[in-house]
Amino acid sequence: MRALFPSDWQADAPYEDRDLGVLKAGKESEVHLVARTGATRTCLMAEKRFKPRLQRAFRNDYLYAGVWGEGSRRESRAIRKRSRFGQEAIEARWMGHEWETLVRLHAAGVTVPPPVERTPDGYRMAFIGDGERAAPRLADVDLDLVTARQVWRMLQTEIRRMLEAELVHGDLSAFNVLWWRGRPVIIDFSQAVDAIVHPAARELLIRDVDRTAAYFRRLGVAIDPGAALAVVGDSDSRFARQVLSS
Repeated sequence: MRALFPSDWQADAPYEDRDLGVLKAGKESEVHLVARTGATRTCLMAEKRFKPRLQRAFRNDYLYAGVWGEGSRRESRAIRKRSRFGQEAIEARWMGHEWETLVRLHAAGVTVPPPVERTPDGYRMAFIGDGERAAPRLADVDLDLVTARQVWRMLQTEIRRMLEAELVHGDLSAFNVLWWRGRPVIIDFSQAVDAIVHPAARELLIRDVDRTAAYFRRLGVAIDPGAALAVVGDSDSRFARQVLSS
């Protein structure tokens, strides 16, 4: 399948960035539309800006604890005690984790917005939309049955590719998938976990498959949960077999 964007989609240097406003506002972050104008072209980017102390709105963190990288003994102790320093450490790790996950999945060929760069309070990626209008979430689109079956197969392939990159999305559903130019584009990776070492990886994988399948069942697609899980883990790689047989 061809890439979402050509290799030279970004504006060339020297360039100027201009904030065009908020695309989406949530409890943990805001997404802004940014236009980057260079000598020969203008490109649009989505800039995700994390709000201070975003972890206070983060639920079920027992499933995700430890996924944002290792730190010093002082940091680990502060995180366990939920001190102010510990909260700041979690926030910094979480921001870095989401960016690194996006980069890793894009490199693995998963259909995600191409990453652009880190920022002090978040990161920038390609804008998924036409003109200045963002692509709709899959949950807000009613596909016909034939198309729904095709897209369900596409998403099973994407989940398998994530596993092949040793990652589980952790919060996948039709609300975290954009529908753009006949393709599902996966977004929002703050809750992704390592597919091999994280103790809840299989639990989260099953939940990802089930929540995503719920949208397609509503449209009339017949889905067997066991068969769907087998399809997303049908890989010769050791870690996929390990996750699905645990």
